Order: sequence, then C-alpha cells, then structure tokens
Amino acid sequence: MEKKALKDLPLQEVTLRKYEEPKNLGQRELVKKFLLSIGLLNPGDSRDVIVDLFLLLLSARSSKKTLSIEDIVQNLSSIKGASKPNLRRQLRRLKEYKLVEKTLDGYRISEFGQIKSIIDAYLKEYLIKPTLDRIAQYAEKLDSDFTKSAEENQNQQTNNQN
Repeated sequence: MEKKALKDLPLQEVTLRKYEEPKNLGQRELVKKFLLSIGLLNPGDSRDVIVDLFLLLLSARSSKKTLSIEDIVQNLSSIKGASKPNLRRQLRRLKEYKLVEKTLDGYRISEFGQIKSIIDAYLKEYLIKPTLDRIAQYAEKLDSDFTKSAEENQNQQTNNQN
C-alpha cells in the first residue's frame, strides 16, 4: 500500500449537508437529520447509535442530569451497536464538536446549553470559518499563480514573434 505524504493529510475535515426544513419530524428523526447535517452521521449508515446517544443526552439536559458511561450503556443496551467501546467513541466524536462535555459526574450536553448557541460559538467560529478562510487562500493563490502564468505565456509569445 502506498504511503500518503503528510502534506496530503487534511488538518481538519468538515462535512456539512443541507436538508429540507425541520418540519413534522419526530424527535429521533430530528436528531438524525441534525447529526447528518453536521457530518457526525453519514447517509445510509445502518449503525446510528450516535442518534440514540445524543437523544438520550438531550433528554437528560431538560432535568440537568449528567450521565455516567454505565448509565448510558444501561439506557441504550437494547440498541444495536451500543457496546461500551462504541459509545465511548461516539461520545468522543460529540465532544470534538463541543456538543457534549465530560464532567466529574459524567457526560452532558455542554454546560446544559442550547445546541444553537454551541453551533454559533464553536462550529461556525472554530470549524467552518477557518476552513472557508483556508479555501479562500487557495482560491487567491490559484488566481495569482494562473494569472502570472497567462501573462508570462503571453510575454513569451510576444518575444518569440519579435
């Protein structure tokens, strides 16, 4: 297998998807579309335990309850893919997006806060904006390099004609 050069590995990946407006959706379907929208779930994934995990944490938020990993495993034990290692992995993914945090008491929605606030404060500011800024840098570099190349080619052709 060919090794990838380190420079070809992305510093960060952001997947965003736009779906229809969230109308007439049940709670689980709403959570699923949200997670699909921010790239924590892929379309067609049959193992979507992250949906049930996030739904459980959202439900616990209303009573400001933190959940230990044992609580989570017990609550989701009947769901396919709800093994302790997999749930820890899904919690880690939710923590990377700052949607969930671990406290001394267990896991919870970050500061029991509103998801929209978390998206505005973290996802937009620290994931999406820097990625769009870097894409703009690449676009500017393309424009400057290819404008120079076109000018150099035209100058070379003019010199060859003289």
